[in-house]
Amino acid sequence: MRHWHSSFAKRRKASTLLSRRMMTKLGGASWGLRGCLLIAALALIPFTETRGHAKDPNYFIIPAVSTSKNDGVDVGVIVPFIYGDADGRINEIVAPMYVHNQFLGSRFTLNLFKYPARGQDITLITSFTERIERKFILSSRNLYLSGGQYSLEASGGFFKNATARFFGLGSQTPAANESNYTDRELYALVTGGLYIGPGTRVTITERLRNVEIQTGGLVGDTIGDTDNDRNLPSSRVVFPFVKGMNGATILGHKLGFLQDTRDDTVTPTIGSFFSMFAELAQSLTAEATTVFSRYGFEYRRLLPNETKQYTFAFRAKFDATVGGDAIPFFERSTLGGQNSLRGYGVGRFVDNDALLFNFEERIQLFHLRILGTVAEVETAPFLDVGKVTRTFRYRAFSQYEANPGIGFRAIARPNVVGRVDFAKSNDGNAVFAGLDFPF
Repeated sequence: MRHWHSSFAKRRKASTLLSRRMMTKLGGASWGLRGCLLIAALALIPFTETRGHAKDPNYFIIPAVSTSKNDGVDVGVIVPFIYGDADGRINEIVAPMYVHNQFLGSRFTLNLFKYPARGQDITLITSFTERIERKFILSSRNLYLSGGQYSLEASGGFFKNATARFFGLGSQTPAANESNYTDRELYALVTGGLYIGPGTRVTITERLRNVEIQTGGLVGDTIGDTDNDRNLPSSRVVFPFVKGMNGATILGHKLGFLQDTRDDTVTPTIGSFFSMFAELAQSLTAEATTVFSRYGFEYRRLLPNETKQYTFAFRAKFDATVGGDAIPFFERSTLGGQNSLRGYGVGRFVDNDALLFNFEERIQLFHLRILGTVAEVETAPFLDVGKVTRTFRYRAFSQYEANPGIGFRAIARPNVVGRVDFAKSNDGNAVFAGLDFPF
């Protein structure tokens, strides 16, 4: 088994893994901070491999400006302290962060990342927001147990997301149905994996999820209040009879399979990725216990030309939830957000099943030297097409949402991707910034 993972490790250097984890957590884990500007992302590049001693960290200040369809605008600063050993391997990052959100006020966050060895990491994220939002998340993983035969991942925590939206169930929910709630969750999950071939793994996941639906951070004193930005109606008031509005505890048992032939997991240029899963779950409430199941698959393909100046990227993704009307809405399939239908906010469409197609033509424009590092600058016209539905037995080829758009990316291989995507949809225009590829 060892030789399967040695070749994989050469493609994905330890620094790649470490910097990607740092970038993802700093730029994407916070619901209020969905991504920094490209210049902030590129500012990290010279520090992805440090030569400092653990007692003498590198630190730097990054201005953070972000926007999200649901979360609004964040403005603030991140100050990462990077600790490395004598060989230049990053083994710890401490990153305090402050941002001001236009809806929820000031947010203070402390991010801690430790990397004891290759394929191992420990993450702790805590944050406190002036209004409503709180977060405490602890996670750990080891991808190469027993000489690379097994993997083990675990995470758990508590959070409140005060800008969650709900428009109702179905593919034809109008934008006028927009409502807001606070998603309060307490969760834990454990995933064990067995490598069965090169880049191929079978996984088993056990998860526990406790959800409460509380008053949202954008709900005004009265519906239609225009004196401030928090003027959305409460989801519990508008949709009192939708299953899940009273919360639930979910216990899930999932079997997964994945195969990855891409040349890199962070900044791939060629290859494919395939995953599928099946899960049996229970929804436990004060009134009843509901048994349901979830299934899905995802396929990605990258097709470059000979010079790799042009790369066609494609993704097909399908999710299905089976179990009747008693399934909570937050356990059903969803579409919308920066990695889905990019013309809509996160969770814009909700129903039993979801089908998504993403098409991108990634075009390399030129190379740019920033802070001593050469970065590729590319543009990516794209088209996202998808729908949610109660069942695909009827209208299987109609009622799809399609949003065209264009993206701009700055890439420092193999560590960093910064992007800004502009998309147009029936709900209007949307802008998403992020620190990774959408797929």
